[in-house]
Amino acid sequence: MKAESTSLSSREQIDAVYIVRALAIIGVLLVHTSAVPVETVAPVSKTFGVYNFINIFNKFGTPTFIFLSAFVLFHSYFSRPFTGELIGRFYKRRLLYVLLPYLIFSLGYYVARTYYLHGLSWEGLIQNAAPAEFFLKLLTGKAFYHLYFVFINVQFYLLFPALLWILQRYPSLSRHLVWAGIVLQWAFVLANHWNGQYADKGSLAVSYISNYFLGAFCGIHYESIKKKSLISSKDIRSRQTRNWLIVWLVWGTAAAAHVYIWHQLRAYGIVLHGLVYEGLWHLHSFLTALVLFQAAHFLLRRLSRAWVNALLHLGMVSFGIYLLHAGLLSFYFNLPVGDSPSVYHPFVAGGFLWALFASWIIVRLGYQLTGSAWILFGPLPSAVPFRQKHPKESESVNRIRPLRNDKMIITLDAGKE
Repeated sequence: MKAESTSLSSREQIDAVYIVRALAIIGVLLVHTSAVPVETVAPVSKTFGVYNFINIFNKFGTPTFIFLSAFVLFHSYFSRPFTGELIGRFYKRRLLYVLLPYLIFSLGYYVARTYYLHGLSWEGLIQNAAPAEFFLKLLTGKAFYHLYFVFINVQFYLLFPALLWILQRYPSLSRHLVWAGIVLQWAFVLANHWNGQYADKGSLAVSYISNYFLGAFCGIHYESIKKKSLISSKDIRSRQTRNWLIVWLVWGTAAAAHVYIWHQLRAYGIVLHGLVYEGLWHLHSFLTALVLFQAAHFLLRRLSRAWVNALLHLGMVSFGIYLLHAGLLSFYFNLPVGDSPSVYHPFVAGGFLWALFASWIIVRLGYQLTGSAWILFGPLPSAVPFRQKHPKESESVNRIRPLRNDKMIITLDAGKE
């Protein structure tokens, strides 16, 4: 009975990670889709406020994915003996399942962009493509606008073994990860603001160190955190519920204020102190990870089996969608379209649907048609956590369904490596 409980608990944890990934990738697509109309729609238009809201409110994608990366790594590795073999296996998997797809997509985007910028001519491509330039863009995550995320994660991969060793050697330090991450991040923010003004700080891992440390803390202490985050009707008046209401209230207020100050800047040119933008973005994105995790558990229990399975699959293939969607969006927004609002606004909405479903279908077909799709899109989990039956109908039903194509199975999932 105890073993069954542990299995169900682990399975729920993995499911929640996939749901959060699904919500995060939707946020990324909304930000990238809305970035075009935010720049082209007149601020006096009634729809400008809508586009600004979509663009700013959903700027939690990258911080949330960084949170999840740390969560998964520390939940998986913290209880294992620290050995050279363990770290070697860790880097081998990063090389195969993250850096190899990143290299291929970086090369593809660089070639496509150079070809487009020089008259859609192969001759122009050959004359202007520079290996040294590509290599520099590859090392800095600048082969295309969205690839900086992988560059940031690589920096955290370099940090991970040292941080894991320290936390395993001094476990009590893990209790201080949250505030330590906030202090380190803001020390960098303030130092950069007063002394450096490094323009590309968004590509530095230290700009997200609080999200990374929060993920590490939650990964190490997940079981106790999960008990505090799951609220039932009988707990409605408990202190735990009040604490979560405060979290949601602060998060909602920070998100609303974040949207508002950017609307004031874009629509009316009202400029506030740079640290105001930094502070609201940090509070908004930092709390979003906690809010999404609690929301994920709620959705797992409340949505129908079809919706849960759709979100689980979206979360499973989110890395492939992330790599692919930017190219599809660039192609879409280069299509000719009229200026009429009755045409343009549906066109923008179609861009989001195109980026989501075209990417999703391509990645899904890649996994269905070949066992080597991981080279492009990263790995699928060794067991797919699709729901065969709603958990309310029977908690004893096995919800894990194996993949049909055994060649697709790679022993790497969201909660266990």
